[in-house]
This record gives sequence, structure tokens and C-alpha cells, in this order.
Amino acid sequence: MNKAGRPDVLRKITEDRTDMLKTRDDMNLPRGIFVLIFIVSMVMAIGNTGLISVMPAIGRAIGMSDHLVAAIFSLSALLWAISAPHWARVSDVRGRKPMMMLGLGGFVFSMLGCALVVWAGLQALLAPVVVFVTFLLIRGIFGILGSATASSSQAYVADRTSAKERTSALSALAGALGMGTIIGPALSPLLVFGFLGLAGPMTIFALGAGVVLLMVMLIIPRDIPPAKLYPDKFANAHTAAARKERGFGIWLDRDIGPWLIFGFLSCCVQAINVYTLGFVVMDVVALPATEAQRYIGMAMAAGAGAGLFGQWVLIPWLKMSPRALIWSGGLLALAGNLLTVFAHDIWMLSLGYVVLTLGFSFCRPGFTAGASLAARPDQQGIVAGMVSSLSGGSIVITPVIGVLLYEMATPSPFILNCVVMGGLMIFAWKNASLWRPELSRTATSIVS
Repeated sequence: MNKAGRPDVLRKITEDRTDMLKTRDDMNLPRGIFVLIFIVSMVMAIGNTGLISVMPAIGRAIGMSDHLVAAIFSLSALLWAISAPHWARVSDVRGRKPMMMLGLGGFVFSMLGCALVVWAGLQALLAPVVVFVTFLLIRGIFGILGSATASSSQAYVADRTSAKERTSALSALAGALGMGTIIGPALSPLLVFGFLGLAGPMTIFALGAGVVLLMVMLIIPRDIPPAKLYPDKFANAHTAAARKERGFGIWLDRDIGPWLIFGFLSCCVQAINVYTLGFVVMDVVALPATEAQRYIGMAMAAGAGAGLFGQWVLIPWLKMSPRALIWSGGLLALAGNLLTVFAHDIWMLSLGYVVLTLGFSFCRPGFTAGASLAARPDQQGIVAGMVSSLSGGSIVITPVIGVLLYEMATPSPFILNCVVMGGLMIFAWKNASLWRPELSRTATSIVS
């Protein structure tokens, strides 16, 4: 690493963070508000993972091929990846709360629309190809709007936590995703009932999100947009250099970029694991789609439980730094995929999923907190947007690749995952920006 200019860079980071703490008199996050933001993230995770867990059964019941089921989320994922940075920039100007509400509204609309389409397909009112296209388009609305909630929620927490507290706060918020991935797959089989059938889970998830949207409207106070808090830093926001710095050019930042690269590739690996799990379980247990659903839910819930244990228990107990989180998490994800390669029954398959999910539960708060700590106060919004876009970008094509590889040779997607995670371990070990201790010490000294 070129060390020239490093003291000046660190001095600038220190000055920016000091200015932020002097400017922000409201730099605190009441527990009740954090709990509600946690619920917002959890409800969306419940709906999304619940839908993922039930889609293999829906696809086979309607008559869609497995790779089309995997591809059904591709458009929304692409739109999510594109729109997340945009909504982050809008939240810088209009505030975080309106963007949370916008994303929740998109979630409610898309879930209800998808439930109606699935119900019509199951009743043979729509042909499978019509179900596929219509579902794809309605889900795309969630891709455009849903990312507004994810990026603004993270930015809201980052705005109100000191550098010392941010890793634990963002890890706790990431626990909402873990909790959601437990509840969603566990609830989905119970919500397949009556005339709604497999459309039941989407209907109930939409109604629950509607209640949470009302709570956000009434309880969370309207925040002051960063553009008003730091007018000097946003004064030249429309110049070409500023747009590049607050856009995709942030990937080229030598301190922030490596965290985003690690995050994107690790999310791609996790996407292959998540989106192939349902098909692998159905083939391992050799049961009809509806009967295999409880085993899919069991495996997903076990993995999510391990992830939640990692984020809520192990990370606070071990007090791990961002760089330690990505290193240890990457090794666990690699080990879990190795187990999956050799899995021959539901128990070994579930064990592999538990281990790899525990690993990813370390990786996500690791690269999220690392990118946030490497950013200036006026960059928190765009960093949150980019981190949010990783979730969408990672599932644009990787689930389809994973399922196609699985259809060709059962262990091939997990062998690919092992290769990628091995490469990321080398990248994390060699890249000095991920392992340098100066930024953590500087951040601690500012708030102490």
C-alpha cells in the first residue's frame, strides 16, 4: 500500500468526524425508535424469505421450470440494485423517514399483487407463462421502491450512532434480517390455508407490513436531512466530481471500495445458497412439493437461527472488529459450502446451511460497519445505499446460475461457492485497506 499522504487522509477523517459530533446535538437513538426500525427491517425480511421458501412449491404446483422460478426475482433484484443509491441520495435531501415509508408502501403493494397472481395461477385462471411475466412485473415494483426502506433505515441508525457504537448497532439491525429469515420460512407453511392456498403467506405478510407502515407514520419523528445539517458539504453536490463521489464512483475509493467488493461477492455466494436450498431439500427428501415445504422451512429456520445467534450473541460477546468479522465469517461460509458439497441427507444439508449462514451473519455487519466507518459524515447516505444495492445486485443473475449449475450437476454450485470464498479470503488477507488498524483507533479516540 502506498503510504504517501496517509497521515493527511487520517487527519481529514478525524476532522470530518469531529465536525459531525460538534454539529449533531441529536446524535442519539432512542431504544423505542431503534426497535421500530428493527421491526421494519424484520417484517420485510419475513416477507421476502417467506416468499423465497414457498416459491419452489408454487413453481412446481403451477408448472414452471426450476430455473424460471429462480429467475422470477431477477428483474426486481436488478431494479433494487439500481434504485438503492438513488433513494439514498433522495434521503440525504428529504430525510430518512419518508423513504422508509415509501419502501414499505411498495412492499405492501407488490405482495398483494403477487398473491393475486399466484392465486389465479393455482386456480388455472392464468397460464404459467402469464403468471411468470405478471409476477415478474409486479415484483419489479418492489425492486424499485423497496430499496428506499433498506438504505434509509441503515442511514438513520448510522446518523445517530457514534463510531464506537456503530458496529454493534448495525450488527443488531442486521439481526432483524436474521430474525426475519427464521420467522418467514417457519410461518409460510402455516399460512398455506383455505381458498388462498399457496397465496396465503404473501397476503398475510402484506397485511402485517401495512400495520408497520402505519406505526412508522405515527411514531418515528421526522428527521433533519443531512443536506440541511451539513450545507457546506452538499453545496457543490451537483458538480461532476461530487456526483461521482456520491455515486458508483465510491467503489473506486481506496478505503470504502474494498469493503463493498467483499460485500458484493459474499452476497452473491449467499444468494446461490439461499435460492438453491429449496430445490436441494425437495430432491433430498424426495417428497411432493407441498409436503417438502416443512423441511425447507426447517432448514432455513435452522440457518437463520444460527445467523441470529452470531449477530446477537457472538458478535457483542467477542467484540469483533469489522476486519475480524469478514475474515472469520468468510472461513465459516467456506466450511459450510464444503459440507454442502458432500451432503447426502437432510441433516447434513441442514448442518452445512447452519454453518455457512453463521459465517454470512458475521460477513454482513463486518463489511457494512467497515464501509460506514471508512466514510465521511456526508457519505453515510450513499454508503448505506450502496450496501443496500448489494442485496439486489447479488441476486440479479447468481440464483439462475446456481440453479442451472445444480440442474447440470448437484454439487457444482457449492463447489463454485467454495472457490469464490477462497478467493475472498486471499483478497481480505492481502488488501491492506481492510486490515489497517488506524481507522478503528482514530474513530475510537474521537468519541472517547
